[in-house]
Amino acid sequence: MLRHSTRRAAACWLIATTALLATQISFAEERPNFLFIAVDDLNDFTGYAAEEPGNFLQVIYPNADVRADVCKRLTPNLDRLAQKSAPFVRAYCPSALCGPSRTSLMTGVAPYQSGYYGHSRHFRTYETLKHAVTLPQQLKRSGYFTTGLGKLFHKPTGNTAGPIRNDWADARHSWSVWLNHATGCNGGRFGEYSPPNGGNMVFGPSVLKTKESGDWMAADFAARLLEDGEAEMKPAGRRGNVGPSGTKLPKDQPFFLGCGLFRPHLPFVAPQEFFDRFPTDEMSGLTAETLAAIVADLDDLPSGAERFTDMRNGKMRVVIDHARTLGAGVEISGWRAMVQSYLACVSFADTCLGRLIEGYEKSPHYEDTVLVLWSDHGYHLGAKYHIAKQALWEEANRVQLIVHDPRNQACCDGKLRRQIVSLNDLYPTICELAGTDVGAQAVVGRSISSLLDDADAAPVHEHLIMTYQEGNHSIRTATHKLNRYKDRTLELYDMMRDPSQQTNLASDESSKQVLDNMLKTLEEATNES
Repeated sequence: MLRHSTRRAAACWLIATTALLATQISFAEERPNFLFIAVDDLNDFTGYAAEEPGNFLQVIYPNADVRADVCKRLTPNLDRLAQKSAPFVRAYCPSALCGPSRTSLMTGVAPYQSGYYGHSRHFRTYETLKHAVTLPQQLKRSGYFTTGLGKLFHKPTGNTAGPIRNDWADARHSWSVWLNHATGCNGGRFGEYSPPNGGNMVFGPSVLKTKESGDWMAADFAARLLEDGEAEMKPAGRRGNVGPSGTKLPKDQPFFLGCGLFRPHLPFVAPQEFFDRFPTDEMSGLTAETLAAIVADLDDLPSGAERFTDMRNGKMRVVIDHARTLGAGVEISGWRAMVQSYLACVSFADTCLGRLIEGYEKSPHYEDTVLVLWSDHGYHLGAKYHIAKQALWEEANRVQLIVHDPRNQACCDGKLRRQIVSLNDLYPTICELAGTDVGAQAVVGRSISSLLDDADAAPVHEHLIMTYQEGNHSIRTATHKLNRYKDRTLELYDMMRDPSQQTNLASDESSKQVLDNMLKTLEEATNES
């Protein structure tokens, strides 16, 4: 009797184990992999977004034919990807500064909730974020192998030992394997228009070849990892001697692979070939008249907004003032040279992205891997007399966002998604696609999977909130943008009629109802009045 019971128990155990194993295998096969790509300081300067209202490329290149030709040289790889993906042209960051934006995306916590407005300290040194569960951390908890390199959090270096303040990449919490890889492109030769005392506002061609740069080697490492299932860093690609020099993708787990590029972040340095693509004499819109019009546009700014222009100090002031030391009327040449340098860096980043996209498409995992590409914030190149991010205006907050899911034909249709979305939406969206939840913590974003399934689906947001420094907030709806500054002064723009934000309607009586409604919503969300 005992023998039969033992056999029966063993048989039941075998059946149960087999069923469980089959379920686990099926679950692993159904869960997609993720390629998570970040690009630093990349604004809306891409071919697929160039004709959207308010794009500053239209100011730089007012001739549509010239502009179209420039875009072919600027972002051919991003444009090719967008044509077979779901590109979002009204995507916004949580904050127009690297650290707060990335931290908010990765934790799901808004800057106005966490108080993380700068990036001089590691986010986990803040009590509000000390125990935050990041997106890769949540995926790791749910069975994913998470690995990354480059600038995904504020800095690209991580350390699983020692003080948390040095673990900028959050290696000990977020990643199964973190790789300390070089980024950017060094070796700049700064020309006559590059301010000698401009801090990191310097620009000029690099003496390096493209494949000698940190960003290229980072993209190539990720591409080789996707193609071959394993990769080792090249000696020149290592950043210090801390951490592993390579990794393998496991065969029994889905993976989340993150790769962050540093360009087009300052300094605006890229190989010479990219500068040659954008001769300054094509920039017919950057003239003394345009500069005068930009200055005149500042006349209706409130006091809270004035300090975010560069009229008193800031990068545009530095570029223009230095150019004036070179001769009368030279400021336009200096402005054009700076813009040329930014475009060169965008084009360089696009070339690096081309290598990574190539590796993705050649990967044996391609059919089961969702690509998510994003930039951490936008960038001004003269609008509002401002060169930088660090503002509430549209140019500083509109970002790149492309999602490609080979499993979903609708997500490969190339149709522009014009619904407003936030980088905060990536946390819940990726968790949903991964078949897991966001965990116990509340996240401010919403899943945008419905927009991946249908470019014409109903918007998931009525409004979005952006913050730059404490007390300065912007609320964006599909039609309007309201900026409220710490001193309680306001800007209101009708983005349908005035996408370049030329006319401040905050004191316009006919816009009072719109302003009051938006202000109430903003104050309720941020708990500030």
